[in-house]
Amino acid sequence: MPGVAGASAGASGAQPSTGVSVITGTLEGGVAFKDDNGALLNAHGGGINKVGDTFYYSGEYFVYSASATYETNNSFHGFSMYSSHDLVSWKFEKLILPQQPSGELGPNRNGERPHIIKCPSTGEYVLYAHAASLDYQTDKEVVYATSATINGDYKYQGALTNASGTKAVHSDMSALVDADGNPYVITESGHVYKLASDCHSWLSDTAYGAMAGMESPTAFKAGDSYFWIMSNKTGYRANDNEYATAPAMTGPWTNRGLIAPADAHTWISQSTFVLPVVGSSGTVYVYFGDHWQNADDQTGKTTGKNNSLATLVVQPLVIEGTKASMPKFYPSWKLDIEKGTWSP
Repeated sequence: MPGVAGASAGASGAQPSTGVSVITGTLEGGVAFKDDNGALLNAHGGGINKVGDTFYYSGEYFVYSASATYETNNSFHGFSMYSSHDLVSWKFEKLILPQQPSGELGPNRNGERPHIIKCPSTGEYVLYAHAASLDYQTDKEVVYATSATINGDYKYQGALTNASGTKAVHSDMSALVDADGNPYVITESGHVYKLASDCHSWLSDTAYGAMAGMESPTAFKAGDSYFWIMSNKTGYRANDNEYATAPAMTGPWTNRGLIAPADAHTWISQSTFVLPVVGSSGTVYVYFGDHWQNADDQTGKTTGKNNSLATLVVQPLVIEGTKASMPKFYPSWKLDIEKGTWSP
């Protein structure tokens, strides 16, 4: 990656000449990334793709109305994308998938947790997301959209099904390609959906007990192991996230316990993505968690219902074999993207 200077997380313009990104936030308020317009980063529950020397962050785009109901505040308006060279200074690209005229991502629907993979066999970028009714109960399914480029206009394709038309009827989800080039969608309660070669349907669904009853699935590979971070189901209130490991995405999976100290509530966050930053001297596994607790109703009362004000928790993960942890919260830490190293 070229020598791009970093910036403190709350800034949107000036960059110091250190060549090191400084990520700064607070335990109570998270990291308030700003974009090139000075606006708070509005991409939640999503993930990051690196293409060339650019990081692309996609997530849920929320619109707030002081007079609106809870459902209208947080219903689907679109999935947004931002780009960055240093992971702290962000440019707003656009809404890559806006609200659809009708259907699963149409009006009065929930659309959440967009995650993008580059399909290994076709080179096409595929965005997977969770769609649901406003009550999250009447119906819910994994849906997908496609684009020829990472930051293109994604074409909505509908629900993700198998050859028989069976939907993946789950809520929180994510997507990834393993080290052998196999694409997967993973969902709450430990479901692993192996995808067809064109990434447009699923072939098999296996549920693993080590992740049963958990949501916000976040999977990545470090060393010889796959890691799966997950949260308990407490709505928009943070809890002590757990993690599991396996030698392959197809298991066997073993629950390893908490990812952060007990009662720290995962530093007041819910897991959404882990980004391996690979450099000349090593790899840093950067944890991104949604700081939903920071969302308020603009009257000073914390409600957790105005997600457009939610921030992020961004911390280095410590990986030792099959152990992963965030033993200490760093309100400010340095990330050298070129070297793949970090320091307090």
